Amino acid sequence: MNGIAQTEAASLAEGRVRGLWWKGLCGIWMAALILAVFGWLGPAVNAEGQPMFTAGGHGAKAIFFHVPCAWLTFIAFLVGAFDAARHLLRGARPHAGLDDLKCATAMELGLLFAVLATVTGSLFSRNEWGAFWSWDPRQTSILVVLLILAAYGVLRGSVTDPSTRARLSSVYAVVALVPAFFLIWVLPRVMATLHEGPNQTIVGGMIGGNYRAVLYGLALPAFLSLFVWLFQIRIRLLQLEERAAHGS
Repeated sequence: MNGIAQTEAASLAEGRVRGLWWKGLCGIWMAALILAVFGWLGPAVNAEGQPMFTAGGHGAKAIFFHVPCAWLTFIAFLVGAFDAARHLLRGARPHAGLDDLKCATAMELGLLFAVLATVTGSLFSRNEWGAFWSWDPRQTSILVVLLILAAYGVLRGSVTDPSTRARLSSVYAVVALVPAFFLIWVLPRVMATLHEGPNQTIVGGMIGGNYRAVLYGLALPAFLSLFVWLFQIRIRLLQLEERAAHGS
């Protein structure tokens, strides 16, 4: 038993060393993003040099945190649905339990980033439109997505049998992907929304290329690497909890 424990410890240590390079890269991306947003980028201005957002044009900088959080909410949904489908297809075969843990982790992180997207969006809304909440289609859709993700956690917490919990939550994650896609990508594009101006201005390219370069070259990779890092940490914690439960 001591030999097995030593082997597992050595394997864990080796995995941590192998993962240090991209974790360091995540830190560099985040540091570069903060320096770029608060030290390098100027205010967003139009062709006449007039500020396009509040705070003298600096209000546009909220996108470097809000947009990645919103996108990662859906990416987490995709990862969760994928692992849920694999769990259902594998059944009782090896790695099915790991697929369930990955699905649960992705949905938890999706909830986290949905909350962050809602909070940062509310702050932007307060600065630009005078209220934290205006029931804009995008605000409403991300709120519903947040509730869908929260309901997943409630479902897992209400079922005590592990196999039943894994099966039911996997079905939920796969089915919930459909309304999540509609709420995030379809509904805001077929309804009038206050976000049309900011979307066209920033993502559509009406402001300087520096903003787009920071968004796509720094913000999105930084938050994506953070998502992967948190995903791995949470998986390890869940595995340790399972081992402790089986050991007791």
